[in-house]
Amino acid sequence: MSQNDFIEHSKLAEAKQMRKRAEEDARLLANRIALLKQEEQKAIKKIEETQKKAQEILQVRNRNLEEQKKREDLRKQREQEDYEKSEQARRIREEKKSLKNQASQYRSTKAIYDAQTIKIARAENMKILEELKKEDLASKKQIKIQVKSQKREAEEKRKKMVDAKKKKVRKDNEKRIEIENKLRRDREDEVARMEQDELELIQRLQNTQLLQKSAYEDLENALGGQLGFS
Repeated sequence: MSQNDFIEHSKLAEAKQMRKRAEEDARLLANRIALLKQEEQKAIKKIEETQKKAQEILQVRNRNLEEQKKREDLRKQREQEDYEKSEQARRIREEKKSLKNQASQYRSTKAIYDAQTIKIARAENMKILEELKKEDLASKKQIKIQVKSQKREAEEKRKKMVDAKKKKVRKDNEKRIEIENKLRRDREDEVARMEQDELELIQRLQNTQLLQKSAYEDLENALGGQLGFS
């Protein structure tokens, strides 16, 4: 076995070993994520139970408040109706005055706008003609470049055909190494994604625990409020 063959064989073995380590990291991380999800579901269930109890107490309190609010809303509605009638009469007067002013302003600005529109249209037409000339010149230049490029490509293709047989063995081995490296990178990417999922689950669990604490506090407040209505 030549020195080059030995080096290529070592690279392939190393790539396989790195891929196996990445797969093991992914398996361990998946187990940790599953445990975090279980803890999150338990905390969410406790929050839902606590919120349900607090809601039942608050509903009794809210019904009493709603009756008081309806009486207050009725009084405010009557006041609002009187105010709206007065405002409607004022707006009608102002709208009539505004329409008269707008009609006068429209007549004065329309003539200016028409003149500016004609000037802009002429300038746009000149710009389009200039762009067409530039595109024609660029097209001719591009054709010349393509002809030269085709000649260079034909010469390069001939050289590549001569070198292809010499590089085949090396390419095959590099391809095997690349496959192993790709498997390793895929596993590493998966591990990175799973690590991010783990961090997000930890944060979500912390937030859920804060919500659970808040729900207990709401229940205590609701119980205190219920005693006040007795």
